[in-house]
Amino acid sequence: MKGFVPLREDAEKRGKLIKAASDRKASPDEACKLIGSYSQAEVKMIKYVETNSAKCGIPPQIAEQLKNGHKNTEKMQKQVCTVAQQGAQAQRAAAPSLSEALGSSAALPEAQTVKKGGSTFDTLNGNVLTR
Repeated sequence: MKGFVPLREDAEKRGKLIKAASDRKASPDEACKLIGSYSQAEVKMIKYVETNSAKCGIPPQIAEQLKNGHKNTEKMQKQVCTVAQQGAQAQRAAAPSLSEALGSSAALPEAQTVKKGGSTFDTLNGNVLTR
């Protein structure tokens, strides 16, 4: 039973991380990673119980309870990771930019710096002082 307690504590710790992430509304990507980590801790507990149940006197229903809980964890992980994956794909396929939508170039036009003689007194009809 000494080997089971650290495994259970590790799973509890990872479960609390999931709860904290849920409370602060973490991104689906982060939640997917946390649930995956928790799932691995559950698998370790299940393997320990299966290999040491006879030696440690662990009732067989404990292994069944752990397996059922793990099935729920896997289901939740699949749902959350699917949402995270869809979000990543949506970011990659973002809407076109304004220049793409209008069919114009995204580059800025070249500025014309050539100035053909003129002064402050120029109007549309020419220089007022030269009339």
